[in-house]
Amino acid sequence: MKEKEILETATREFTELTGIPARILHKPLDNKVKDKYIFLELKFLNRRKDFRVELKNELREQQIPGLLKQVDKQNRDWLLICQYIPAPLKGELKKLGINYLEAAGNCLIRYDDVFFYINDRPVTPQRTPVEGKLWKQAGLRFLFGILVEPGLLNQPYRRMAEITGVALGNIGAFLEELKEEGFLKEGVKENKPFFFLENIPQLQNKWIELYNTVLKPKLKRGTFRFLDPALQKNWEALPDQDFYWGAEPAGAKLTGFLRPEIFTIYTNQPTTTIMRQLKLVPDNKGNLLLMDKFWHEELDYKQGLVPPLLAYAELATSLDSRNRETAERLKKKHLEK
Repeated sequence: MKEKEILETATREFTELTGIPARILHKPLDNKVKDKYIFLELKFLNRRKDFRVELKNELREQQIPGLLKQVDKQNRDWLLICQYIPAPLKGELKKLGINYLEAAGNCLIRYDDVFFYINDRPVTPQRTPVEGKLWKQAGLRFLFGILVEPGLLNQPYRRMAEITGVALGNIGAFLEELKEEGFLKEGVKENKPFFFLENIPQLQNKWIELYNTVLKPKLKRGTFRFLDPALQKNWEALPDQDFYWGAEPAGAKLTGFLRPEIFTIYTNQPTTTIMRQLKLVPDNKGNLLLMDKFWHEELDYKQGLVPPLLAYAELATSLDSRNRETAERLKKKHLEK
């Protein structure tokens, strides 16, 4: 079920079950923000309440840290709408005070003295998180490229394919899906057609969620530990010509706020080369993750560091509150324009 269908189905079911008029709105957060967000307007007891909507297909446990970061202290103003939410996670959402609504009509919505709770509607889990090629491995590589370098959208298809590392034949389909989902618009610049991204924060959030669940597991080579504790302590002095620090080390270098405890490295070099260079040994309980580098060198940010979007994606979905705080600092400094 696509997100638009989930939204429309959930809204219709809620109204039919409760008799409460519900209406989908698309509007900016305020006058300073041009991007439009989805809101659900509910009218009850001679009052109106607009809930900002976060749309997902099937909620997973690893998505909750990112959800908490987005909801922050305004959880009563948010509404999570999903095709399916596993029963244990509904209990977690309830404890966290996060409102939710399933496509079948099951919900927990609280605001002031208003309370809606429905939990007896049959639900069929939707095991495919998002439909379409765009949200699979190749599509996520493509999205990473255009999020890091939006100018690629106005390059020839062959160039887009080269830099994003996907098959040339997929480019047109990816662009069409972006248009259908409201993330790509066509305008005119210097009397020529010009493509630009729209609703970038939502696109970033969607990429982050699926990077961690779909692409990242395929990139992992293994877990290691430093044979020499002094090398871990002085990690910033290690030569990084052959690899890129991600996650906590990247957050530390980009913000100066964090002291890494878990180390993440992305590389194209053979595993044995990195092991020799950093004196690493395999250890299933080790604190160093070795990953395949998946982006083109033209998307490099700085020598030895992953692009800020990737570091943010890893830190923002961490269960560690210090990592999420670092992610927010990184976002304000490097991603918000």
